[in-house]
Amino acid sequence: MCSIDGFLDLEAENMQKGKRKRNTVSCREYYCYKLQIRDDENIILHSGRLFEQYTVDEWIKIESQRLDFSSLNQDLFRIDMLRRGEREASKIGRNRYLPHSFTGGPRGMCCRYMDAIALAQRFGKPDIFLTMTCNPTWPEIKANILRTDEVQNRLDLVSRIFHAKLEELKKDILTRNIFGKVAAFMYTVEFQKRGLPHAHFLIILEEKYKLLTPEAYDKYVCAELPDPDINAELYTLVTKHRIHDPCGALNPASMCTRKKGYCKFKYPKEFAEQTSKGKNSYPIYRRRNTGKSVKIREHLIDNSWVVPYNSYLLCKFSCHINIEICSDKKVIKYIYKYICKGHHKIAFHLHSNDTNIEIDEIKEYQSARWVLPPEATWRIFAFHISEMIPSVYHLQLHLEGQQFVSFKSTDNITKILNNPTIGKTMLTEFFLMNAEDEDAKNLNLLYREFPEYFVWSTNKTWSHRKQGKVIGRVVTCHSTEGERYYLRLLLMNVRAPKSYQDLRTVNRIQYNTFRESAEKRGLLLCDNNLIEGQTIDRQLWSSTSFT
Repeated sequence: MCSIDGFLDLEAENMQKGKRKRNTVSCREYYCYKLQIRDDENIILHSGRLFEQYTVDEWIKIESQRLDFSSLNQDLFRIDMLRRGEREASKIGRNRYLPHSFTGGPRGMCCRYMDAIALAQRFGKPDIFLTMTCNPTWPEIKANILRTDEVQNRLDLVSRIFHAKLEELKKDILTRNIFGKVAAFMYTVEFQKRGLPHAHFLIILEEKYKLLTPEAYDKYVCAELPDPDINAELYTLVTKHRIHDPCGALNPASMCTRKKGYCKFKYPKEFAEQTSKGKNSYPIYRRRNTGKSVKIREHLIDNSWVVPYNSYLLCKFSCHINIEICSDKKVIKYIYKYICKGHHKIAFHLHSNDTNIEIDEIKEYQSARWVLPPEATWRIFAFHISEMIPSVYHLQLHLEGQQFVSFKSTDNITKILNNPTIGKTMLTEFFLMNAEDEDAKNLNLLYREFPEYFVWSTNKTWSHRKQGKVIGRVVTCHSTEGERYYLRLLLMNVRAPKSYQDLRTVNRIQYNTFRESAEKRGLLLCDNNLIEGQTIDRQLWSSTSFT
């Protein structure tokens, strides 16, 4: 178990990574400095609810500055296709929008979801879904607050301790390999409206360590009350953190029962003599009817009320740390959408389908944003709200001569077109590498596999990868986009194409469209694939339950 000093040293080590030398500090760094714990008692930290209001106000100020930068520098994000006959760049790309690089923006959250799906496509379904919630009674928190303080008002301390525990959990998963060697994983930190931060982990194990049998499930997950005579500490922690609150007939006023009249998490669970694979994505864990029970809120609770837990993690972190084995691929889409759903919002806007109306995504984001004190302190300290290993490379997709171009509103179209690098994109240089580079020819790669062996450099060329591990993802394209959709379909299936013409060529016959080429290659077996896909999506959502 790490000490508080070890946690703080770990935090300092993480904050030093990527630090650059300069003579100024940003607004965020200044307020981060103001929130530090000092020997002479920082009065700001002991102001009760005023401190919560202070942190929210300062974070709003910081985020507003970032939004103002995006709003006042739209030239940096002005990306659109050059329209035929247009000569003034100021008339192209006029809608104001938030770039996907803006942390927490809707485009960024959607992009993160697609990256997560790319991980599942490359490494397979997730094996473990783990949720860790902050515990306000951790000894590290209690030891560092004054008697006059309340834990809910010291969110700076709560955030720092939870971040340190989160880093320790990551070490357990990635370095100490408590579940086996990890092929890929991602996590997202969320903030409850009136509660504490919690993190959702999705872990994909290497093929050798996959959890494929009920015996493997029992090795890491338990759903029974432990024997208090054998392990009294574990028994205390399970009864404190891993018992579902009495609900249903025992407590009709419970939050999980109030709407439907029965527990939405389906407690109490049925007894089971042994673990088995479930019908709806999660296993049916062993819950034997031993006759043992514990009194919780004036009710006797048995194994049917125990929430699944991992004994090692529960004893180490002493908090609500939920673990589920993902035993079926049906769970993939639901879980990835669940952890990438984005921030709380309180409003929305409806507008007519008028092409003359400019959509201001920045204003819409500000109008709907709900900022909470735990999130404000977390973001002021610059802690990550999500992480993904390995990272995902976004690969450009465009038809011939229709690549996206970045430019300023003051530029002249002729000047833009005369730029020698305008025709160089990830896709065109991918074709060139397959035609000229011997290593690319021998590897015979798909477009999405290319970043695993080559790196896209600032001079718009691919070079051989020497270190690091990434996977590629071709940007999303809807089936209604016509030829661009069929181009993506071919790139996902045809290895080492040398040109657009090469993609349209099948058995030495060059076809006029990518659709014809896809049909001749057998990639389009029917015309109603979109309808079938939507039907499958509805079945996934309706058949999946979350606990």
